[in-house]
Amino acid sequence: MRGEAFRRYFEIPSRPVAVKLLKDELEPTEGSFRYCEAVRLASHGERIVLSRKNLSCGSAEIALGLIEPLFDDDDNFIKNIKSVVVEPYEGQNCDVVLIIATPEKIMRIGSTYYQIFKKELSAKFSGETAVCGEATRDVLKSESPNITFLCEGAREYGNYRNDEIVLGFPEETFKKMDDAISKEQIRALCGCLMDDLPKRVIEKFEELGFEKATDHFIGMYNGKIVNIYVMRGDRISNIGVFTSVKFRSDDEAKKVVEQYSGNSFIYQRENWVDIYRIVEFEDLEEIVGEKKFEKELIRNIEAIIQEARKIKEIA
Repeated sequence: MRGEAFRRYFEIPSRPVAVKLLKDELEPTEGSFRYCEAVRLASHGERIVLSRKNLSCGSAEIALGLIEPLFDDDDNFIKNIKSVVVEPYEGQNCDVVLIIATPEKIMRIGSTYYQIFKKELSAKFSGETAVCGEATRDVLKSESPNITFLCEGAREYGNYRNDEIVLGFPEETFKKMDDAISKEQIRALCGCLMDDLPKRVIEKFEELGFEKATDHFIGMYNGKIVNIYVMRGDRISNIGVFTSVKFRSDDEAKKVVEQYSGNSFIYQRENWVDIYRIVEFEDLEEIVGEKKFEKELIRNIEAIIQEARKIKEIA
């Protein structure tokens, strides 16, 4: 499924969101929505069709071309839009792909974007019409990605967390990034290949029963396959602990993701649900031989295995 390589690589819990502006009238989703709210819902798996009948934000109506402003100007380049489809991105034809993430994740995305395109990400924002304007309309107009730090409406009515911002991509740009990640044209998920790690770190994971692969460690724990990714920044500090649960169908997996209320990050991958946790250490290389490191790692491995058993019961 398109978009999953991007999501897994940057460890983003919410899904990329596809936005399509249409001059055809589609049946709007029942209810009343702000555009920023619809984007948030789509990042968790919902499909929302917006029109003037159910879009409750005048600024979004103007930004997305559903109505024309009183004073026409050069900025009013989106016109005669009747419907806006907001849904999880799976490779479908769309106009913009939106990413909801923390500044730290956007930093990593920016670094990868530069690696692929040799260009810097920009952040042009005013604190108004953020998701509809700065992350959608402005991206369409400039044909370049843009970061918005949101607005009061998005934070109050769209339920965005204080540590979240939004990055909008032209669809073609996002697809190129997703393809590059899928084809391993950029560095591995962990930020370093396993051969880059100090010998004592590798030996410790092997001692705990995890074999070294290209970009992660893999092992069995209490009958479950567990993957461990080591993230390298200025120092080796964070570890990602992953496991997966297979369901009979995509619908079963989707149901689990929608009803999950635990403490780990989960996301759907066709009929699989992936579960992961990020374990933070001040300096992994310094403490890898200490008992507290092993204790904390095992505690988190046992926690995601327990979560895997719980979500199996949901279906």
